[in-house]
Amino acid sequence: MLKTSQSVRRSARLVLVGMLLLLPVTVFFSMQGWRDTRLVTLEEEGRNKLELYRSNLQGAIKEHEYLPITLASDRRILTLAGMHHPTAQDTSEVNRYLEKLAADSGASDIYFMDNSGETIAASNWNSNASFIGRNFGFRPYFKQAMGGNTGHYFAFGITSNVPGYYISHPVLTNGRDIAGVMVVKTHLETLINRWARGGESVLVEDENGIVIISSHPEWRFRDLRGLPDGQRLNVLKSRKYGEYPLTAMPVIKGDWPRDGVMTTLELASIAPETPVEHDTIISDDRPADVNSTNIAPNPARSNAANPPFAGHSVAGFPPPGPDGSQTTGVKTPATTRYLTIGSTLPRQGWRIFLLTDKTVLDQSILAAAFIAGAIHIIIMGTIFTLLQRRRAMLEQLEMRDWSQRELEHQVKLRTADLMDTNVRLAEEITERRRTEDALRTAQAELVQAGKLAALGQMSAGIAHEINQPLTAIRSYADNARQFFARGQTEPVERNLTRISELTERMGRITNHLKTFARRPEYDSGPVDVAHSIQKAIDLVRETGRVANAVIDFTRPDHSIFVTAEETQLEQVFVNLLTNAADASRDQDDARITLDITRGIDRIFVRVSDNGSGISDQTMPQLFDPFFTTKQFGDGLGLGLSICYGILRSFGGTIRAENLPAPDGGACFVVELRPASKAGTRNDRRNGAAGSTAATAGVKTPDHEFALRNEKPAIPSATAPITGRNETGTGVFQSVLRPKDKR
Repeated sequence: MLKTSQSVRRSARLVLVGMLLLLPVTVFFSMQGWRDTRLVTLEEEGRNKLELYRSNLQGAIKEHEYLPITLASDRRILTLAGMHHPTAQDTSEVNRYLEKLAADSGASDIYFMDNSGETIAASNWNSNASFIGRNFGFRPYFKQAMGGNTGHYFAFGITSNVPGYYISHPVLTNGRDIAGVMVVKTHLETLINRWARGGESVLVEDENGIVIISSHPEWRFRDLRGLPDGQRLNVLKSRKYGEYPLTAMPVIKGDWPRDGVMTTLELASIAPETPVEHDTIISDDRPADVNSTNIAPNPARSNAANPPFAGHSVAGFPPPGPDGSQTTGVKTPATTRYLTIGSTLPRQGWRIFLLTDKTVLDQSILAAAFIAGAIHIIIMGTIFTLLQRRRAMLEQLEMRDWSQRELEHQVKLRTADLMDTNVRLAEEITERRRTEDALRTAQAELVQAGKLAALGQMSAGIAHEINQPLTAIRSYADNARQFFARGQTEPVERNLTRISELTERMGRITNHLKTFARRPEYDSGPVDVAHSIQKAIDLVRETGRVANAVIDFTRPDHSIFVTAEETQLEQVFVNLLTNAADASRDQDDARITLDITRGIDRIFVRVSDNGSGISDQTMPQLFDPFFTTKQFGDGLGLGLSICYGILRSFGGTIRAENLPAPDGGACFVVELRPASKAGTRNDRRNGAAGSTAATAGVKTPDHEFALRNEKPAIPSATAPITGRNETGTGVFQSVLRPKDKR
């Protein structure tokens, strides 16, 4: 068995070495085959794209070709052509017509010249660069039209210095005599910009071999063919290409192809050129053209030893030396190889070229080589794997017995681990059940403790609130006894009436405890806040709770109604007045001030004193139940908490602040919702209406117990509240609410 395994291993090594030696051969032939295939594909795609660009260029040229032909037969142009010396009045209508036509058609300029070449009417008549009065008879397109043909010509404008394509047509009078030429200039910048956005390299050379259109701005107005020195000088002086120096296209290697043939061309990277002015003298004070004879060189600059383009670096290349060789010390520019294919536009005599970056082909060839190599390696790996599997199968027989024994041993170990894990899980389940039982017991005790705490708060609050009416009843009863002894029955009757009101109020307060599981038997409605304040002032004065403090309150001339319950609102003001009197007790001129102001959607009642104010440590806990700064036995700390809960039940609130020096003291601001006098007493409270703070008048810090009943009893208008309910005993239901933010 061992010999067989070694033989198989030796065969696998030989196959691996052979396949590795064949890998370069596979990659080479794959690259060659893919290169030939890809070149055919790229050449076909190039022809198709080039035809699209050619059609696009011809469409842009023909877009305005109809205009000069149509205008040549226009009545207004013919009338103007028939005049020998037209005046400005004669040409004004035609000027405006040509201006509107140029704007509507998108043409750059439209103008009419007489048979001498002088511009008579133009679309730019109203601009600073107007053609009117300028003579363009030297231009080839004028000469072509005067010969009876439609002229086509590309050049820079003499006046505007903007390149454009000129289309001209003769204007015939009597159907045979040429009286002038109609010219339309269209700029091809929109086409050039669209080509540039296309992301492909396209250029068009004219009959002189100069690039006039290109998707690369740095290629425009460069020489592709190498103009002879004499012709170059004439072309530069003609300003057909503006002020561009017509630098040679930086061809490093290769030639421009014939039509339909794809060749490789290597170009250097160049930067866009800046036009420069040429030193030329134009005879007769007119712009010159290639074929015109009125061009004279500047004798000071024009000589064979010093051509206008000598001694200057062009497009990133080093400037030539005196002998024409390139100077050193300049970094060689980067080059790009292109696959180039061309086509001819016979009507204009132009040629259009599409240049495809050869990097696309090279990357494709490299990808093909990589794929071929990967396939070769996969095949090699597959064969090697098969041989290895054969060897492994032979070795597997030897390992089977050992593996069986090892497996049995591992199973025993794993079984022991599983048994230990099961024991631990059973213990954890038992412990979890004991914990859950303890948790349920604690939760039940916590609920019971919460119920007892709520009952304790309510009982303490009711005891606190009953203490005030009892004190007042005692004072009223003592006063009534004295008045009765004097025989003054009217004060006795008034005191007895107030005692009756206070007992009714005490009945309402104690009713909270009787009807703990039911809603209160009164609802909020319109209440005159000034009247409630006055009643509270009378109560604290008559019970002596304010001692010697002076209460300053000016009642408004008209009633101000708020949404509240009258008895509970009086309870709020009694508590605030009592606290203010206690705070200013040590002042010689103790004073309590109350005022009412109206806001946009709130009624503000301010109760201020001239006491010592509220400390920073006390302020955050001011409205918490059972919090008090008084001596033991002077209070339970529930007054402000009750006020807070009552006001929240009305949809209002209360806040405390300290008054500025020098007077100092504290101020409690009560905010209430305004209500109209015509409002109904059944104006229901908002979400806080059903809380314990609303019914019992206690603000609880962590949660509030909502008292609910399916059918509340409606009390009589005169009888005191007895706490009975038509539906019997209510249901106690607690609803947890988030703690109010201080």
